Amino acid sequence: MKYLSIFLGIFFLFSPSAFASQEEISSFFSLLAESAQAYEGVKDYKAVFLKREESQGVLGEQETLFLKFEKPFKIFLHWFDTHRKGLQVLYERGRHDGKLAIHQPGLLLGLAPVIFLEQSSPWVREGSETHDIEDAGIGNFLQDLSKSAKKGVSEGKIDVKLSQTDAGTETDVTFPGSLDGSGYIASRVETFFDAKTKLPIRMRLYDWTGKVTGVYEYKDLRLNVGAEDSEFKKIAERKLYKLFVPASKVIQKNNFSAHPASLR
Repeated sequence: MKYLSIFLGIFFLFSPSAFASQEEISSFFSLLAESAQAYEGVKDYKAVFLKREESQGVLGEQETLFLKFEKPFKIFLHWFDTHRKGLQVLYERGRHDGKLAIHQPGLLLGLAPVIFLEQSSPWVREGSETHDIEDAGIGNFLQDLSKSAKKGVSEGKIDVKLSQTDAGTETDVTFPGSLDGSGYIASRVETFFDAKTKLPIRMRLYDWTGKVTGVYEYKDLRLNVGAEDSEFKKIAERKLYKLFVPASKVIQKNNFSAHPASLR
């Protein structure tokens, strides 16, 4: 319950009496605390990831991806559709000089199945101009939303609406009076927190003109499945799979299973 006490302590310390929805704001902070605590127990996850992001002032088409994430920060993405169909990207914080490992079918006539590109590469940033790979993932979103909520409370610039169903809780958080570039995740954030996992699995972000800038959803979210699940192995390009699952882990697993006597 440490997250609940921290979140509520911050809320009651800064909460202005002028708020018309203090009860809902308090409930929202409890929800954030519960979600943060649930995420602490997550080692890795995979999902079908749906996303639409603003590019050059226009909300792009929906993209469908296979996403696999492992803490502290290792992410694999595979595009199922759009002009990026077949593209695979792997990034691990602190490795490969910060570059992305990329597989694109037919790239360089197949002579180099995997290449490494800087995150600043125009090809990499196409269609995702305002986000870096380090912004991806459920944990980052939860952290950014929580930070903005605490800032909104301290500055008296937050309003919250909650709607609960058996499936989970819909939240609609706005930061009235905030300005673009003032440290908030967005002007308005609609989020659905899943009742089963306690995690945010649907998000819609708005800018300060009221325009939607990002729509995201994690479908068929599965937690703590391990790095070597069969679905991932089937989807990932061979070299990218080996980069995600170091040989030492595979060898360790094989040795472990080959010598059951070591359990005794």
